[in-house]
Amino acid sequence: MARLGPNEVHRAICEVDLGPILPLLPYLPFFTANPGGGDNPRRYSCDVVLQSQFPSELKQFVADLPLGGRTARVLLRRLGFRQSIPPHVDAWMPGEANWRRFQLPITTHPMIEMRWPDDGVSVHLLPGTLYEVRFDRTHEVVHPVDCERVHLQIDQVDATI
Repeated sequence: MARLGPNEVHRAICEVDLGPILPLLPYLPFFTANPGGGDNPRRYSCDVVLQSQFPSELKQFVADLPLGGRTARVLLRRLGFRQSIPPHVDAWMPGEANWRRFQLPITTHPMIEMRWPDDGVSVHLLPGTLYEVRFDRTHEVVHPVDCERVHLQIDQVDATI
């Protein structure tokens, strides 16, 4: 499958069985990244688990995803109740490499949306569906409800899916 086209900001790739990882969630060592968000309004605080802290079952789960290529970065990102992510572009990712971003929603709510405001796109990413998403255009997460949102974020180089 080819990468996203110039006018696409997301696409569903495949369904994924979350059964093996759901029981792990309460035991994962989430920590707060960018506490307080700092002076930069485009930086935001959220809870994450880095790949180096993944238990072996979660590492194997990621390895078994049908992405191809080389995994450059993987993390679990958790947003607390009503915790949104402001509009931003992930400009830190190297432009010279063939980086692609994949999101796998694990826990979410139908009212939580990922948006690309400049493209006029809003979508609720369904749990258990692997998506490719654009990181190089302005995007945000709007989270207006009292529940946690947990996504597995995978950055791939030379993905073949």
